[in-house]
Amino acid sequence: MFLFVGYQLWGTGIEEAQSQNKLENRFTEIALTTGSTPTTSVAPSNNEPSVDITVAALKPIVIREGDPIALIDMPTIGVSKYVVAGVQTSDLKKGPGHYPGTPFPGELGNASIAGHRTTYGEPFRHLDDLNIGDPIIITDLMGRTFTYLVTNQQVVSATDSWVVTTTDSTTAILTLTTCHPEFSAKQRLIVSAELDLSQSEIATSPASVYADDNDNDNADTTTVPSTEVVTSEVATTVVAETTTVTTTTTVPAIVIDDSNNSESADALSRGWFSDPSAIPQTLLWGLCELLIVMGAWQVAKKYRNRIIGSAVGFIPFFVVLYFVFQNVNRLLPPNL
Repeated sequence: MFLFVGYQLWGTGIEEAQSQNKLENRFTEIALTTGSTPTTSVAPSNNEPSVDITVAALKPIVIREGDPIALIDMPTIGVSKYVVAGVQTSDLKKGPGHYPGTPFPGELGNASIAGHRTTYGEPFRHLDDLNIGDPIIITDLMGRTFTYLVTNQQVVSATDSWVVTTTDSTTAILTLTTCHPEFSAKQRLIVSAELDLSQSEIATSPASVYADDNDNDNADTTTVPSTEVVTSEVATTVVAETTTVTTTTTVPAIVIDDSNNSESADALSRGWFSDPSAIPQTLLWGLCELLIVMGAWQVAKKYRNRIIGSAVGFIPFFVVLYFVFQNVNRLLPPNL
């Protein structure tokens, strides 16, 4: 039992650190990969029609749950973590997770992120130490940096899903959620922050889009960013003659979808045995552990020496015990 508690407190942290290293590599790999070069045609003289210059906006990067979407820095409490897409139990084991039904950081609306307060690197352990005005800096996959300033801290019920919904679509808000108090899931600690427009600009296009929203042309229009065409005329002078240049820019419009917030809002409230796929794995590794103990006992009987039996089974026992703990942990509520 003491070993399992040790695994919970420190072993899961090692797993989270390994996941963060992989996320860092993945983040670097997929960042800034969707830029497109505008095509330009120049008229040779003023007898030609006006020049049309089409500027293609950066296309959102297609991601799947578990992929990195951003880097979050909270210098006040010394936290720097890669944020993954999704708030499933497997996602939050890697680091803080983005609620799929909310805007991405930098966009208008309420971008919401959940994280563990204990175990798995405890990224939000000291979230309550953030004060009003403290900065939260987020860098997205396109290299854009958004600085939020903390505006509020509150404790709500575990069922208060409204905290991650968008109530003001004209303001860029960031909401961080975690369990409260520590080592308990009775309530939720909520930290709200607002984009500092003196340091950051509101994102005019999303950096990412979930794969399910971009898999086919018949995807739901409420979740797939739509496009609007902005046309402007710029007067230019070439050899004392005026040419009208029409610039057409395609900008993905930000669409806020709160339809599935009620389902994913309380990411840390799942109860016992919420991951049934772990049950056969737990039984399998438990059986392996039993066979190792029996094998070591047989060796001890054969040589009539318990020290020899213990030496033979020591390393295999603890290696398999690690996997037993790992799968038993999947059967526990994610907030433990």
